[in-house]
Amino acid sequence: MKITLAQMQPDVGGLTTNANNICNLLAEESRHHSELVLFPELSLSGYVTNHQTLEKTAINADDDLIIEIIQACNKNNIDAVISFPERVEQYFYITSLYIDYNGEVLAKYRKTHLFADEQKLFTKGEDYPVFNTQFGKLGMMICYDLEFPEVARLLKLQGAEMILISTANMQPYEHHQDVYLMSRALENELPVAIANQVGINEPHHFFGHSAVVDHNGEFLLKLDSVAQSQQVNVNLNIERDADLDYVNNLHASIYQKLSSAKESV
Repeated sequence: MKITLAQMQPDVGGLTTNANNICNLLAEESRHHSELVLFPELSLSGYVTNHQTLEKTAINADDDLIIEIIQACNKNNIDAVISFPERVEQYFYITSLYIDYNGEVLAKYRKTHLFADEQKLFTKGEDYPVFNTQFGKLGMMICYDLEFPEVARLLKLQGAEMILISTANMQPYEHHQDVYLMSRALENELPVAIANQVGINEPHHFFGHSAVVDHNGEFLLKLDSVAQSQQVNVNLNIERDADLDYVNNLHASIYQKLSSAKESV
């Protein structure tokens, strides 16, 4: 799989500008023979921090701007993961869509773990889809989801062969991102890719460091802190270490015990 990490600084509130930038990048990366472009969290709206901006930028999943991006994927024969504030009646979600080269939306994921003040604006998602693509079975997470090992493990148990993460991660959490990326990849024996925002949206300073980590927890690509797009090849068919096999070797009773322990908290 030839995947491009689109490390960008979206214009907060600039839906049309951001959509145009996304479509232009899809065309450019297609010319460079990329097969999938992973965009950051809220790449269509910028990182929304207040109700006023959210009301102006939240859209339905069938909005004209989404349709434009879907058409761009089809026109340029390329897959993409985009993220936007989704409006569903009176509720708002941080949502990612996986769009394939045929212009089909293969999956929708709504962020399940909301960070800090996001809880004042958005509703938590409930589902963890794993879906078939031209590359194999993939799963998605968004930002803070990465910090909960249960999310990646659930995706793995459902058959995910790689996890794609859109994020808007800010200082001082650079070390956290690196450690969690390596850990989620290694403990589930699958590649993990993350695309982050860059730039300043006070009080947040987004640090970039978009990356791809292989199934051994080793970096295949790691960007710095400026806006850029880079491509890397990821092999999903590498033979795993049969002696590790963490998923099958985990004592099955622990899932029930985790559930019981959570209920008692």
